[in-house]
Amino acid sequence: MIIEHRGAKPVIDTSATIVPGAVISGDVAIGPHTVVLAGAIITAEGAPVRIGERCVIMEHAVIRGAGIHPCTIADHVLIGPHSHVTGASIGRQCFIATGAAVFNGAGLDEGTVVAIHAVVHISTRCPPSTLIPIGHIAFGDPARIYPPDQAPAFHEAVAAVGFTKTVFGFKAKTLADPEAIKELCDRYTRSLSRHQEDRVVEE
Repeated sequence: MIIEHRGAKPVIDTSATIVPGAVISGDVAIGPHTVVLAGAIITAEGAPVRIGERCVIMEHAVIRGAGIHPCTIADHVLIGPHSHVTGASIGRQCFIATGAAVFNGAGLDEGTVVAIHAVVHISTRCPPSTLIPIGHIAFGDPARIYPPDQAPAFHEAVAAVGFTKTVFGFKAKTLADPEAIKELCDRYTRSLSRHQEDRVVEE
């Protein structure tokens, strides 16, 4: 389904393949010979999405331009099933595996591999050919790789650079605070309510 959002229609190269059941919304551009499979959602929520040539966006992946963070995906990139890429820059010939996540302000240089259920967190820079192993977390510039058992140290590092400010646009010490969650929901409902004005361009 192709949707006009905030007055912007997706621009899709005529050689690209959009499988029925995929959703493309707003200021999105998709390059030649790219394939988007069923259940994938590509949406510009305040920032554009640009996808290059011969990329593969697999089932139920979510790709989002978010707030002040555009999402750009260069040529020959595979985004695996149930993965999540929001407000990030993905270089050529990267591989984002099943269930992986790449967050706002992150940049993956050419040849980076984000393995199954691995995470590249906010404002992280992965040099060329970085490998983030299964279930691990990359954070920092350049990226430091945290194994799952070091998650507490990682959370401290993310809090120090301001996770809520980077992702949601307001400052809070932690999301583990009902008032922070209330603020997040207030902001998101105001912004996302603009979908009431959406127009389906093509089923």
